[in-house]
Amino acid sequence: MPNEFPPDDIRNVWQNQPVENAPMPLEEIQRRARRFEKRIDRRNLREYAGAALGIAGYTFYFFIFHSLVIRAGSILVIAGALYVVVQLHRRASSGSLPADFGVAASIEFHRRELVRQRDMLRSVWRWYIAPIVPGLAVFLAGTMPQHSPWWMFLLVALFFLAVFGGIVWLNRHAADRLDRQIAELDNLKS
Repeated sequence: MPNEFPPDDIRNVWQNQPVENAPMPLEEIQRRARRFEKRIDRRNLREYAGAALGIAGYTFYFFIFHSLVIRAGSILVIAGALYVVVQLHRRASSGSLPADFGVAASIEFHRRELVRQRDMLRSVWRWYIAPIVPGLAVFLAGTMPQHSPWWMFLLVALFFLAVFGGIVWLNRHAADRLDRQIAELDNLKS
């Protein structure tokens, strides 16, 4: 027959046809939202545990060291850690997807949660790192030997700058992953 396509042409036509966004089933949206919620809860639990260890450590330093500078640094670090814990709870606690939501409401709820977590990750330097830095700087100034060369303090400062820069980079990377998930949900809605 003259109208038949050769087998390779049929395959090309089939593979190159436009693909429509298939609607995601409600169960899949709910599964993703609950998995995300559990991941956020585990992350927050790790952060709370880390803050508790840090607070315990700097409380110990406060009572062990008699230097007023070290004690002031310890108090500032503890205050910064408490601020971080409050901000983490306020900014990054997970929301629970109500079971009675339909597809559109579930997508919108999950999208809002992703956006909230993404924005929190992008601003981590402001509410997570900045509150700790003054206390660490004072604490380190108190622990440095009296006549230390200036480059020693600079070396320690560069170390902490690298650590904090790594934290910011990791959080930005995680925010980019959330952006891709948000875009996927936006494609579902359209």
